[in-house]
Amino acid sequence: MQLSTQQKDAVEYIGSPALVVAGAGSGKTRTLTAKIAHLISSGYEPERILAITFTNKAAGEMKSRLVRMTKIPSKGFPWVRTFHSACFKILKKHCALLGYNIPLQIYAGYQQQKIVKDIVVGKMNFDKKYVQPVLSQLSRAKNSGNPFDYLDGKLYSFRIKLLDVFNLYEKELKSNNAVDFDNILLLTRNLLRDHKEVRKQYQKLFQFILVDEYQDTNNLQEDLTGLLLRNGNLFCVGDDWQAIYSFRGSNMDHFLSFPEKYKKAMVFKLEQNYRSADEIVQTANNLIGYNDHKMEKKCFSDKHGGLVELYDFFNEKEEADWVAGKIKVLCEMGLADSKIAVLYRTKFCSFSLEKAFRSFGIPYQMLGGKGFFERKEIMDINCYLAAAVFEKDDASFERIVNIPKRGIGPAAINKIAQIKTEEMSLQDAARNALSEMLLAPKIYNSLNDVIQLLDDIKDMKPDAAIHEILSSVDYMDYIKHYSKANSMDYTSREENIEQLIYSGSQKNTIVEYLEEAALIKEDKEDEEEDKKSGVILSTIHASKGLEYRVVFVVACEEQLFPHWKAMDSEMGLHEERRLMYVAMTRAEHYLFLSHAGYRKGQSNFRSRFLDEIEESME
Repeated sequence: MQLSTQQKDAVEYIGSPALVVAGAGSGKTRTLTAKIAHLISSGYEPERILAITFTNKAAGEMKSRLVRMTKIPSKGFPWVRTFHSACFKILKKHCALLGYNIPLQIYAGYQQQKIVKDIVVGKMNFDKKYVQPVLSQLSRAKNSGNPFDYLDGKLYSFRIKLLDVFNLYEKELKSNNAVDFDNILLLTRNLLRDHKEVRKQYQKLFQFILVDEYQDTNNLQEDLTGLLLRNGNLFCVGDDWQAIYSFRGSNMDHFLSFPEKYKKAMVFKLEQNYRSADEIVQTANNLIGYNDHKMEKKCFSDKHGGLVELYDFFNEKEEADWVAGKIKVLCEMGLADSKIAVLYRTKFCSFSLEKAFRSFGIPYQMLGGKGFFERKEIMDINCYLAAAVFEKDDASFERIVNIPKRGIGPAAINKIAQIKTEEMSLQDAARNALSEMLLAPKIYNSLNDVIQLLDDIKDMKPDAAIHEILSSVDYMDYIKHYSKANSMDYTSREENIEQLIYSGSQKNTIVEYLEEAALIKEDKEDEEEDKKSGVILSTIHASKGLEYRVVFVVACEEQLFPHWKAMDSEMGLHEERRLMYVAMTRAEHYLFLSHAGYRKGQSNFRSRFLDEIEESME
């Protein structure tokens, strides 16, 4: 593998913690992969190298590269994983120390929402509109590393005591022998912190730790890295100029304070951009120069001839029509439509663009839609599987008990729920209702069929279980009616189910399959990428890590970009500017930035970022 001098220096250095400050398009993944290959050639054992990525897709790509480079099979890299995947592997093995049993269930969003809804609406009598924001606060609390301090005395909407919700929520999770996504990290941190023998075991196991996208780590992930680290064998890669996830709890200060935290740390800078033309690189450099809370570097490119242009339009229709017209011209010149992206700060900005694209006959695809495992047909089938192997999972059981419709409506479910005691699950109560003949004959027969199906599939291999569900409840016929004679919608759902069956065939047990499905949660934004042709319409957050020949950044207006929520603090404004930097550096050759004087009928001021960019171009 050919490496630049800067990349080679970082790859070959061993001796103290190292931070690689990798500018946009500077070959970060190549450097990280080459580092692992170099460690192996230097005598480190591949199965004792912990390499943390932020998505399963990135972990898969890294493993594929390593297989090609080292000729070691993929299973020889068991610890090339996401934080959540690595922590769950540790947690499963030692969960008895924390009072859990095997198998542990990972709750997805809909299961978490049901518990919080039962607490906030059912027990506290607040409106259901508070469920999602309260759940988000609980997530932020856990990722802070100290949920009790974070929530102590904190009220949501001046009334809801968040610590009370947290305690009830955690009690329910524990009684169901389940963890949510954030608990995977929190409980593993507690396990390593409070159980010295477990901590020593993993410090001894891992000869070297590598962390990708280090600027996006939160306090909990930073704690975990420190607890697993031995002998200073740490290699972190990232770019503070692209830190755009503080709303998820990431803390860029871990990146900036690396040289202070690790006294003998070495800092390497990858400054050559291999993606974008230098005209784009220098314009982006000048914009980020307005931020002062950053690591300095001088990014450059050997490519030249790039184009950066700014446009002002009367309203969003004029802007969208111009974008559509420009894309038409570019495609007529031979550019593939999939090499073009239109990026925006917030999702509603896509409406006028979609309208214009349909009018101009331009095919397009949306990034950042629903993830594969969040689609109705996938959730339905996975809930059948979850209800079969996790009898305490009330959310899954309640979802499937009347899908397809079989006469077990809300009244019947309420009747079953009344039988339920504190220790009982909804499924336990349903089984009791059947054994004690407490239901009307029609409901009895329907419920008996559901319970029988769950018992039948419980020990099957996942793909066999899915086939059994599909045939037993005539699910494809149900989906056909659900799609309302829309053949494209039905075909899409049918293809998704075929993919689901294939995914199931790769695992031996339903529990193994459901674990993997739950751990793929963080890959939502990657799902649709490269599946079909068409101009990409995407939020900037969803476009991070991608690259396009041509990029349009639209709706560059004060209150929108920078977003009004970020404008009350300097740090918020700095993050918005980093977000603009990310948008600009997606472009290889052409970059167009625009603003509309009127959007949704309201007048707008031009974004300060356009003024800053324009000033640097003069």
